[in-house]
Amino acid sequence: MADSVEIESKYAPPLAECAHCDHMLPQGLGEKECKVCGAVCRVSHQPTIDSLTDEALPCPHCNTVIVAGTDERPVEMTCGACMGSFTLTAKIVKVEIDCPGCERTLRIRPRPGTRELKCPACESAFNVTF
Repeated sequence: MADSVEIESKYAPPLAECAHCDHMLPQGLGEKECKVCGAVCRVSHQPTIDSLTDEALPCPHCNTVIVAGTDERPVEMTCGACMGSFTLTAKIVKVEIDCPGCERTLRIRPRPGTRELKCPACESAFNVTF
């Protein structure tokens, strides 16, 4: 088992906005600092916490179903049946943005603040703000 096996979680915390400036906060639960205005906001979502804690997934080594038991991601998991270990990582959230030039749908990872994007199809540049 020299190779480290990583499995992406099925659940992700919802995207949250800063209570002070309405820009997007960094993804995750707990205290998050707004990258735009510097305010510290507490992000909590009980349905997501319950889903992360109760997440059941098959062991990549023997397919025995294992329950995560925690809302922390990433977390090192060890299968009780085969003693194989793997890492349960956080789900990577992506959003879809329509290009204003050609209306092509682009999938990107949202980050707080303003970003300049360049459409690969029509080469037009435009800004998005989260």
